[in-house]
Amino acid sequence: MCSELAGQTRDHTAADDAASGPALRDFYRDQQARRTPEQWAHLAPFAATRTDDIRRTLTHIDQHWGQLDAYLNAHGLPGSDLSALRDRLTRT
Repeated sequence: MCSELAGQTRDHTAADDAASGPALRDFYRDQQARRTPEQWAHLAPFAATRTDDIRRTLTHIDQHWGQLDAYLNAHGLPGSDLSALRDRLTRT
């Protein structure tokens, strides 16, 4: 979602998020190895992100919140932090 905040296209954002799958698979495997089966059962199993999943999620946010900024503000990210994040993501 950060690439969307940085002004990338929706298609770029979806592809970027989906490309993180292999790294997250290793992360979840490591996390699972550190927990008991009971602890792991309380966590959602890893499922690779697909580009269509990201597009649908962002479309849902658009339809219900108007834009990603409003969604993030409503869920605890202050506007000043959002601005700082966007500035950092767009620095060259």
